[in-house]
Amino acid sequence: MFKMSRVSRINQPSFFLFLSGLGIGLASAEIPDGPEGYNSHIKPFFEAYCIQCHGPDKSKGKMTLHTLDGDLSNEKKLNQWEDILDVLKLEEMPPEEESQPKVDERNALIQWIDKRLRLSAGQTGKAPDHPTARRLTNFEYENTMRDLFGIDLDLSEFLPEDPQKPYHFNNTSEFMLLGPEQIDRYLNNARRTLASAIVDPEKPEVIRHQWHFEGGGSPLSGQNNDEVGIHGGGRYSVSRGIKFKTWPETGEYRIRIRAAAILPPGYDEVPLTILMGTHLRSDAGTGDYFPVGSVSLRNKVDDVREFEFRGRIENHPIHVGKVTRNGQEPDERYIYVKNGFDDGRLQDYFGSSRGKWQWDLPRAVVKSVEFEAPVVDVWPPEHHTRILLESPLRETNPDAYVRMVLRKFMNRAFRRPASDGEVERFHKLYRMLEPEFGTLEATMRETLSMILISHQFLFHTQGVEGLVSSQHELANRLSYFLWGSMPDEELLALAEQNQLNDPAVVEAQVERLLADQRSRDFVDNFTTQWLSLEKMKAVNINLQLFPRFLYTVTRGERTGQEIRFRPTVRDYLHEETIGFISELIRTNASMMQIIDSNFAWINEPLAEHYGIDGVKGIAFRAVPLAEKHRIGGLPTHASVLIGNGTGSAPHPIYRAVWLREAILGDEVRPPPAEVPALSDSAGDSADKAVTIKDLLALHRQQESCNDCHIRLDPWGIPFEQYNAVGQYQPLVPKEGTRVSGFRDEVHKDLNGYVEYLKTIHTVKVDASARVPHGPQIDGMKELKTFLLEERSDDIAANVIRRLLTYGLGRELTYRDRYAVQDLLEQARGINYSFRDTIVAICQSDIFLQPTTSP
Repeated sequence: MFKMSRVSRINQPSFFLFLSGLGIGLASAEIPDGPEGYNSHIKPFFEAYCIQCHGPDKSKGKMTLHTLDGDLSNEKKLNQWEDILDVLKLEEMPPEEESQPKVDERNALIQWIDKRLRLSAGQTGKAPDHPTARRLTNFEYENTMRDLFGIDLDLSEFLPEDPQKPYHFNNTSEFMLLGPEQIDRYLNNARRTLASAIVDPEKPEVIRHQWHFEGGGSPLSGQNNDEVGIHGGGRYSVSRGIKFKTWPETGEYRIRIRAAAILPPGYDEVPLTILMGTHLRSDAGTGDYFPVGSVSLRNKVDDVREFEFRGRIENHPIHVGKVTRNGQEPDERYIYVKNGFDDGRLQDYFGSSRGKWQWDLPRAVVKSVEFEAPVVDVWPPEHHTRILLESPLRETNPDAYVRMVLRKFMNRAFRRPASDGEVERFHKLYRMLEPEFGTLEATMRETLSMILISHQFLFHTQGVEGLVSSQHELANRLSYFLWGSMPDEELLALAEQNQLNDPAVVEAQVERLLADQRSRDFVDNFTTQWLSLEKMKAVNINLQLFPRFLYTVTRGERTGQEIRFRPTVRDYLHEETIGFISELIRTNASMMQIIDSNFAWINEPLAEHYGIDGVKGIAFRAVPLAEKHRIGGLPTHASVLIGNGTGSAPHPIYRAVWLREAILGDEVRPPPAEVPALSDSAGDSADKAVTIKDLLALHRQQESCNDCHIRLDPWGIPFEQYNAVGQYQPLVPKEGTRVSGFRDEVHKDLNGYVEYLKTIHTVKVDASARVPHGPQIDGMKELKTFLLEERSDDIAANVIRRLLTYGLGRELTYRDRYAVQDLLEQARGINYSFRDTIVAICQSDIFLQPTTSP
């Protein structure tokens, strides 16, 4: 646990003043360079304060100092010197309980290391200390294929999963390797995509299906067959699924629905979601689908309206026909119309007598559904003609036409101008394939498939002298940073005109890219990995303790199992965090709002979860917060708190690690194998309430555990005010109290269970701790205040480092330290404005400089 924040607090004036001597009469500015200064002043400091724990006999945190010699030109030692500098600046070392150096002694060492690191980082002509070649991530690959062809196909199921590492980005060369098995998958994807993108000349037959629904009643549900309630409808209801057996293999489809809303008093909309795929069995939890789209119905039954949805038929799963004694039955697809109403209390309704409660909630009326595919309003479609261009050369000079098609496609696929040699190589391949495939369309599909498995397409574009300009590399860097996809024509045109070194042009392009809808993909991918949000999905929530968190079956063999095909709080929580960061960027808010914000990005189900009144509907929006709400900023996002809990109780160590890694930028090393694990009894058992703070105190009594936990535990204790599902919970049961889960026969309904919990939650949570080298703080509010007042530079520097790491596609090193500090100075001067800081990053020398190809 030695490695700390790469960029530490530098707002203390003493760091920039003339510093006094090292305690032996010599000012730091006079400490000689190299081994002489090291042996006379630095080494004695280490021997006095550090070697006992970081020397030949003991190497805590895998850090040893006795082998250093003061030579900061040694590449292998520079990262170690940077670690030493960081912990000295943060006063993390020597440990607080050990003998401490005088302030001027510490500052002298800081200045000596800092000066020499800066000199070494500024040296030019050295080879890069990191690999540079990296393939597109699956996220980037799918987006690039979408923008290259103009059709949105779901290709993820045919790709191996990209590796993940908590609090790290997977778009670096360390992760983005390429093996033979992956090439096979890329080739299958390329052929599948081109089968859809390039069509045959003949206009295909259009397949149409229509269904009409009347209002006949259903004695089982009390609903008409044209109604869609929360639980579906009658046996013959539209919500039960519409089956059809014929469709084209490829192409765009169009679904039209004529629908209206039944709105009881107090409601003004019905969210309607359309799905298509296999037979969905809610009772058995089986089936697979791909979403078609959604719409919010506000028009009432006297104003039935038509709504249109489009998509690609290739994306939707097929229900394979059963094999019977008479042979295999035809394959089928199903269209489902689902009522997406959710006020955060659906589990309360599901547990009540069926039918009665549905009359009090919004329902949809669907009068007809029409399916049509392929859409042939224009033939051939645009995604075909963007590849096989309309030109007289096709008839007059086929070779010239093929070369023209190849060049245009390769320019876009390679995200830079293709060379004559590259075009000629694939032209020769086309000629080799032509006798086998026969038609222009078929031969071109196979030839372009080969282009799509070339390294020029699968790997990020880097400058290569005489082939790829640094301007095209920069155009790619900008677009893959802020879109996760290939540059568009405007960016590539600016690269051709050599304008992307102009700060004003870069600023305009960054603003344009961020304003585009595709930037939402960047925010989602960046934020999910930065905050390690995927952990939330792996936590099994104790539904006995938190029965409202998920929607579960209340009757039959599947009682207690999660209801499929309906979003729950867990799904909305991810959107809350992504939308929150997106809103901070959109409004150019201060990065400090990630700690404590004056708004939440929520919908009605999440408002119910957090206890906020006055929010209606499932649409997300910025909701102003008051102090009484006890949320605001990432530390109180339930997506974070759930992912760093046990599902039954909060876990202060997990939450402390999240705070230090994701927010403060520290690297918290995992415990050594020989260190005993902290007992999970506080989280994994619902039978007893245990004081986790006392458990941690016992854990720290072991020397092997104390070194890390004494600097870790205080950051996690204030999170104890928030329970396992991220709700503010200032009171807990008395130690030793047996906590009952929800039981129908005892608590009657979920409101009764809430009242029961109030009777046993009587003890105030002890959320107080003294942060290392800091004050005593009590609870989340005081933790946020401390972070904002004392660690704002660390927080901003961490965000800058995260953005740079993601944008450059590599881990930062000591060479980048002072570029980050320069960006931090700029951010401080503009009140840490989020979007302006992204602009500054894209204008910085570190971002604009070309990659050195190996």
